[in-house]
Amino acid sequence: MGSIPATPTFFMIDKLKRLFVLHFFNDGFLASMILLLPFIKKDLNLTLTNIGFLTALLSISGIILSLPAGYLGHKFGGLKILSLALLFYGAGFISVGFSPTYWFLILSFLIAALGFGIFHPIAFSLVAKWTDPKNIGRAMGDFTAIGDIGRIAISSSITFIIVAIGWKNTAFSYGFLAFLFLFLIFIFRKNNNIPSPEEKKISMNMWQIMKNKKFIYALLTNFFDNLASSAILIFLPFLLLKRNISPSFLGLFTSAFLVGNLIGKTGLGRLADKFKNTTVFIVAEFFMAVFIFLLTTAQTQFLIIFYSIILGVLTAGTIPVRSTMISESTKHHQQYEKVFAIASLIATTATSLAPIILGSVADMYGIINSFYTAAAFALLALVPAFLFSLQKNSDLNLPIMRSS
Repeated sequence: MGSIPATPTFFMIDKLKRLFVLHFFNDGFLASMILLLPFIKKDLNLTLTNIGFLTALLSISGIILSLPAGYLGHKFGGLKILSLALLFYGAGFISVGFSPTYWFLILSFLIAALGFGIFHPIAFSLVAKWTDPKNIGRAMGDFTAIGDIGRIAISSSITFIIVAIGWKNTAFSYGFLAFLFLFLIFIFRKNNNIPSPEEKKISMNMWQIMKNKKFIYALLTNFFDNLASSAILIFLPFLLLKRNISPSFLGLFTSAFLVGNLIGKTGLGRLADKFKNTTVFIVAEFFMAVFIFLLTTAQTQFLIIFYSIILGVLTAGTIPVRSTMISESTKHHQQYEKVFAIASLIATTATSLAPIILGSVADMYGIINSFYTAAAFALLALVPAFLFSLQKNSDLNLPIMRSS
């Protein structure tokens, strides 16, 4: 039997698998850190405002660090920076375990936020860089889904562990687990130190990238899609309570939504490979608006569960599809770290704005109108997506600086 040929494709697949494993741990550890807070609250006498500020640190870091992450990933290599991210949130967990006061806890969350904030901009760019364009929708869908699986697998047991050994020892355990995984990555890379295929060295500044109209349309699509979909799960329980659903059943309906998320991420990404990505996005986004409306009018529990699953499919399924749009609009200059850093900045900004906007609408005009607002954002996302489908890459002839 002959050995496996040392082809570029073989090594890229190996790298992609490592990236998927990193995403599994990143999202799992992020969810786990948030689940520590209810137990920390009692011991350190935290207020709900304190809790809100700590969780905000983890999301705001994505806005602040998106562009620096893209620069670092481009300059030093994506996997190296992602390993550094693991170091930061491992140290953050251990620091949480030592936290005697709220202010020390803020410092601990800031350390962890450095790791979480730089992860996704770089990781998405590496998926785009290492995947055959014909299969990028599938790769993006599987990549986003593996994060959800990690969130469920790693965080699902943390509350049981906290009850058994306390939140401090649990934080220490998760921190040491992160360091152990980092050590294994180092050993694995050392023992498999085979040079990767040489990549074309190209450099473009942000201004040159932003001249690409197709990229701008992809960014606007990202922005409005996030405004429409990212806060649905937050306000779904309040809509259900408005429909006189028993609080004991809220978990069932939100679980149906999350099941739909997993189906959507893996399914719609594959459809984007088979059909035109903008066609898949436009159809999905239109029906997202339709099912948001249907959910607000549903009266029976069966219909609410059914609409929740479908809505879960559509809200999460557009994530890999719009990621293929980002990749497609800029693939000719290979600036994946920079373009996904910009896209992450826009998407995270929209994700941060969405609960504020929908919450304000709910307070002033009622929870149902906040869902109608989300549906309106979904319809707005159709405009740049349609313009994207009409626009050819406009920066093909831009001056490109190549490094020697």
